[in-house]
Formats: sequence, structure tokens, C-alpha cells
Amino acid sequence: MSNIEKVFKNLKKDNKKALITYSVAGDPDLESSEKIIRNFILEGVDIIEVGVPFSDPMAEGPSIQLGHERALKNKISLLDIMQMCLKIKNDHPNTPLVLMGYMNNFLSLKENLFDELKKNKIDGLIIVDLPYVESNEFLKKLNDKDIDLIRLISPTTTKERIDKILASSSGYLYYISLKGVTGSELKISDELENRVLEIKKQTKLPIVVGFGIKDAKTAKKMSLCSDGVVVGSKLVDEIGSFNPNKENILNQNLTSIISELKEGIS
Repeated sequence: MSNIEKVFKNLKKDNKKALITYSVAGDPDLESSEKIIRNFILEGVDIIEVGVPFSDPMAEGPSIQLGHERALKNKISLLDIMQMCLKIKNDHPNTPLVLMGYMNNFLSLKENLFDELKKNKIDGLIIVDLPYVESNEFLKKLNDKDIDLIRLISPTTTKERIDKILASSSGYLYYISLKGVTGSELKISDELENRVLEIKKQTKLPIVVGFGIKDAKTAKKMSLCSDGVVVGSKLVDEIGSFNPNKENILNQNLTSIISELKEGIS
């Protein structure tokens, strides 16, 4: 059983939903990223998605695009990010760390990718632009290392494609709540909730909802039909205001956001 499976199993046993955060590694710098992630864990975040900076993050809205731009200026490599994750995992072995990026990010390591992921205790991957023809091979190689491949499903994903995604996924499924990019305004509807519930009937994998979740109200609504929520833009926006002389204020603001979201899904 993977680390991610254990988290969802324990949450389900306690009748709780997962709070998953997203932040970009290297934003505002790698050392600060590590501190931010460690604080998220201490505040009770269940799973951490770590964004791998990329020059053309096509699925991202303005907030997260700016986060990628800030991180890219620091010229950090995928190995740098994984080594940061290893330090965190050594202190917090039970909190899954999931790398989220694009194919070019991960192809940079070629065949060494899977060994490096295992060595650095990465629990899962989300590859936004993973071609379906390569997903089965990725899934097998990752699962051989007890690493999950988390796949994305959107409102426009066809039933045929959903069936294929379900067959080539592990860990959890990430349902994109809207047709726009990250940070867009989420309009909660019966159609959205029913679609999530319909997919849940087709799989035993947990389903989490992301994109547009910014406060306790939307988090609560989406947690009622899913197994958890993902929050990114709200946090990355806050990180964008980083001032090295006022680091404690950033931590307080991020803690406040996390507390509100946890209260919403409780």
C-alpha cells in the first residue's frame, strides 16, 4: 500500500476529507519553499503537491504562472527539488509529497527518473501533459517503485477517455472543477457535483477537486461530493507577496488560510 493510499484510508476511517496544497518549488526561493511546505505539514495538510517550475505552464492561471516565473529565475533543477523533498520526508515520512509538472520536466532525467524519485522518497507524480500512449508505461514503472501516478479529469473529458484514465491511474484522481485555468472563479453547480459523484461510482480511487477553491465555503461544498480538495492559487498569491524582512507575516497569513480551509472541510 502506497503512502497516499494510507492517508486516504485513515481519513476515510475517521470520516474526514483530505486537504491538499499546491505551491511552486523555488518560489520565492528553494529555502523558503522548504519552510513553507514544512509549515503546511505542521498545520495539518494531508498531501503536498510540489510544482516543478516550467516555462510554459499551459493549465495555470496568472497567479501560478507568476509563481513559475519567480521560481525559474532561481535556476533550480528537478534534482534540487527532489533533494529538498527528501529533507522534508526524512522529518515527515507519513505526509505524501507529489511532484506536479510537465513532461519536459521529468524527461530531463531520462531513465534515471524512476530511481531518483524512489531515492528521494517522492510519493506521486502529476504530469499535466502526459500523453495517453505513454501513461501505461509510466504507471507500471512508477508503481514498481511504490510511487503513484495521479491523473487529471476535466469537465470536457469524454466517457471513453475517463475509462482509459481510470485504468492508468493510482493514488487519487484530480478532478478539475472548471473549464478555465487555475485561479478562475468556481461556480458550484449540481452538474459539477453530479459529475464527480458519477465518476466515483466507476472507481475505488479517491477523487479530489481542484481549481477555483479559495475559501472555506467552496472547500466545504466540494468536499461533500469528493474525498478532498486541492488549493493552489490562493496560496501562491500569498507567497507572491513574500518579503524577506517580513517572513513571519507570510507564515501567519498562510497559516490562517490553511486553518480556514481545514475548518471548511471538517
